[in-house]
Amino acid sequence: MSNMEFTIEKEALLTNLKIVEKTTVTRGIQPVLSNILINASSDNFITFSATDLDINVSSKTIASVQTPGKITLPAKKLSEIASRLSNKPVVFSLNEETNVVNISCGNSKFELIGISADEFPVTISEDELKDKESVEIELNPFIKSIKYTAFSAANYENRNIISGVFCSISKDNIEMAATDGNRLTRIVEKITNETGSELSCVIPSKTLQEFLRIASLLKDMNEEKISLIIEKTKITFKTNSMIMSSRLLEGEYPPYKQLIPQSCEKNATVNREEMISSLERVAVMVNERTNIVRFIFGENTLFLKADTPDAGLGEDSFAIEYTDEELTIAFNYRYILDSLKIMESEKVQIGLGGSLSATLFKPVSDDDYLCLIMPIQIR
Repeated sequence: MSNMEFTIEKEALLTNLKIVEKTTVTRGIQPVLSNILINASSDNFITFSATDLDINVSSKTIASVQTPGKITLPAKKLSEIASRLSNKPVVFSLNEETNVVNISCGNSKFELIGISADEFPVTISEDELKDKESVEIELNPFIKSIKYTAFSAANYENRNIISGVFCSISKDNIEMAATDGNRLTRIVEKITNETGSELSCVIPSKTLQEFLRIASLLKDMNEEKISLIIEKTKITFKTNSMIMSSRLLEGEYPPYKQLIPQSCEKNATVNREEMISSLERVAVMVNERTNIVRFIFGENTLFLKADTPDAGLGEDSFAIEYTDEELTIAFNYRYILDSLKIMESEKVQIGLGGSLSATLFKPVSDDDYLCLIMPIQIR
């Protein structure tokens, strides 16, 4: 009986392990879920797969396969070994009777005990996806849309609909929106959608955050397009070298468009970086339980104040463009920092109502992006 054997470049091994390893389960009921499935096929491709039963990720790379075969190996140990190997080809060979894999590279040799591939949950194969309806769009606007919204979804623990990100793809744009009840972020990006099919769904923010992490590694592989395949309860993302699938959240997403004001009574324009540094200075003195910072919009000046009864007070001010009547409004400053830090424009427009109405933050640039933040009532 022939045993699996293949040779792979160290860099390719490391990148592919990085793509899949975070999806493994560290302490699960099934030990095999903390392993990565390695499948060496006769066409000289190696596929690495991992799953936590909510998300599945597979990533493939070229190698030289002497004997096809498959095995699962512990993710953590395998990554630790791979990251410390010297920059030479790495040889894997499996003894099928013992499930032990010998890994050798230069003068280094390791033996890792694996678990049979038969115990690994089913993975997605490219063949399965061939006949399914898909939408292909550019990777960059997709990544940007996730980056600008997913952070403001509700905490994943409660698994309700707002722990997901609403995603809608039409003929020429992609729109994403996320809210946790205290803030709302929404972006619209231009795309070329050659198939013209339209879709909308709610994707768990945990899935999208994981995809963001993987996307930075795909960039190094010069991937430019991504296909999205949507089924009733599942979404699959596919590029040339990676497939990731996740369950979708079911239910009606809140009608967020109704919350976005068409125009605001008062408007201020601020320098984004100045506002970030000013907020970060004052935040040293916030009450860590509430994170409240008061914003006092005065004539062409914004005053920021934070105080904690038993610790003291911090205040700061900087010049802005504002000529409406004075307004004091309090926010959880972290919500504002989160949004300011991902915007890229030099200036940000702030649309205000009263001291208790939601406040609109948008970049003064071509970006069709906005963040709506609910103020906090000060007793």
